Amino acid sequence: MRTLSMPDEHLAARVLREVEFEQRLVGYRMRERTGPIPASLYSFEEIVHLLNDKCPYVSLPQLKRWIENVMEDAELGAAVAAAIQEETNDLDRFSRIKDLMAERLCQCKRAVHS
Repeated sequence: MRTLSMPDEHLAARVLREVEFEQRLVGYRMRERTGPIPASLYSFEEIVHLLNDKCPYVSLPQLKRWIENVMEDAELGAAVAAAIQEETNDLDRFSRIKDLMAERLCQCKRAVHS
């Protein structure tokens, strides 16, 4: 199911690049015995990989701001905001946001390679 419009080449390039230290996002892989394991995330793709972890955590409001301000993707930012508002628990929020971000990542890779 396609929910996002195809990105232009400028957005695709922003989504596929690595960001500087100051623009990174910090997420966590939650583990039962060791607790949260921090992960510095320097790219959109790294965030998608984190969200595919068995127990990921990232601040959703920070993720939304990162998508809007660093990636400059207003459409995805609005879709993430809707997921945060509409879903009733974090498991569903993370699942929906992961799907949206994975869709955008695939679109951007296709846009660059076509």
